[in-house]
Amino acid sequence: MTSARLSVLARLSMAAVALFVEACSAAPGPREGVGPAGEGSVRVLPERIDGRNLLAADSAKAIVAGAGKLTMVGADVASEGDRVGGFVEIPEGACALVMGRTTPTISDIDLYAFEEDGDTFAADESPDSEPAVLLCPPHPRRLYVVARVMSGAGVIALGVQAVPRAAADAVARAVEARGRPGEETGRLEAWPGLETKVNTHRAELGARWEDVRRVAVPVDPHVASRVGVTIEPNRCLDVLVTPSEEVPAMEVIAEDAAGRVVARARDRGRDRTLLLCSGSPVELTVVVRPRGSAGLVAVVVGRSAVGAEGELSSSVCMERVFPTLELPEARADHERRIAGRGLGAAKTVATGSARVGVRTAFPVDLPAGCARIDVVGGKPAASIAAELWDEQGTLIAEGRGGASATLFACGPGRRARADVEALARPGPFAVELRADKVSPPALVAEPVAAARLLGRLHASGEVTDAARAAAARPIALEAGKLTTIPLALAPSACLEVLVALGAGGSGLDLRLAEVGAREASVTRARWVVSDRICSSSGKAASAEVRLASGKATALFLTRTAP
Repeated sequence: MTSARLSVLARLSMAAVALFVEACSAAPGPREGVGPAGEGSVRVLPERIDGRNLLAADSAKAIVAGAGKLTMVGADVASEGDRVGGFVEIPEGACALVMGRTTPTISDIDLYAFEEDGDTFAADESPDSEPAVLLCPPHPRRLYVVARVMSGAGVIALGVQAVPRAAADAVARAVEARGRPGEETGRLEAWPGLETKVNTHRAELGARWEDVRRVAVPVDPHVASRVGVTIEPNRCLDVLVTPSEEVPAMEVIAEDAAGRVVARARDRGRDRTLLLCSGSPVELTVVVRPRGSAGLVAVVVGRSAVGAEGELSSSVCMERVFPTLELPEARADHERRIAGRGLGAAKTVATGSARVGVRTAFPVDLPAGCARIDVVGGKPAASIAAELWDEQGTLIAEGRGGASATLFACGPGRRARADVEALARPGPFAVELRADKVSPPALVAEPVAAARLLGRLHASGEVTDAARAAAARPIALEAGKLTTIPLALAPSACLEVLVALGAGGSGLDLRLAEVGAREASVTRARWVVSDRICSSSGKAASAEVRLASGKATALFLTRTAP
């Protein structure tokens, strides 16, 4: 084809395209707001679901009993797993009633009140669609209240009413509100006394626990039932599995993401328990298989505070979930983590092989002041226990860990003995001693209390040296006597309080409260106890410490908490 003919064809093609574009631009399009066949436009309306009508009847009952007017937190269409919530501000000295109500197509909702740091302040998890909680002092000034749909779909409404303290009991009875101290939350009411069982079990563990999950799980001997759990860094999970009457016995294990068995639950009568701790985030699955017949089990999962491993009773059986490294790599990694943190150069005290059921002992020369002793284990060692004794046979410090254990020793320079044992799997280990550059007088004077206090700080995931506890001061404790210590609590701030017991006593009881408060939670542990208190007003507060038995000196430490 000649170039002239190609040129003519190109001009004809361009002309055709121009005509097509012109025709398209001239074609009439749909007018704005008008649909096919002349239909009108669809408008989005500004109205929102009110939900007041769902709360009106019970709100009126509360008002008759002494509550204030209803204020809506929110309302929406929701299905299983959806939630409605918002922040509420409660005046100091007053109570607040929070209620959730639904349309008949929703059969179960749970109601929670959370503090700003995420801790649960109150909850109603009864299996119905009419939850209510009464929030009375002592309480934070701001709480986040939320209602969550557990079963069904429809409209959910959440409202709040102010309640004078004098009318609190009458209002609570009028609407059957939960959440007051000492009351059950209504969780899993098919198991009468479950709340009491959980509280008794956790009291034996020590430390402070927060519920993260309670669920009824159908089980069958032909197929395992599974519940996912997460261990957050430097926390422990307590898992209690209790069967219904139809289930005579069961096997409960914890598996990791690869399906490996991490731990097997221990018997507690017909119940099974798991106590799992980790220094890093871990996803696990609790696997339940009944023996004999099908039925239901209640799975109750509690989460400890950060660093609470140091507060757990020494008699509890704990499983640590952790990665393992070859010993040279583990020692190098340990050195990187603590380098430049106020500690001297590492001195290798001993090396050896930790064995299950065999305790290896070796001498240690402790320097004057404070020192840190790390027992670093290598693959495949698991669950290492270490103890430090003086020449008179008195326990100075003890520690347990996954692939390592850390001990702290303060006091005069002296000879001591260190014992190392593997509780789960044997493996090589090395013992490293680092002298601390700081030796606070209070810690040197109370070596047992100092070891426990520094061990508690170490369990929080901090690189711990004596400087972190330099502000600790001694307090004298005696069974049958209440020791009250004023706290300097700034407005809109939180304070963490730690108490570590020295030799001669057992059983600590800590209560933190604003001055004049009638009710406040109590935290108990054998040797070390901690809790936190927050204030929006800066009102004076105090710490009350009791000793269950004996007479001893404890170290008392406060520090600002996030």
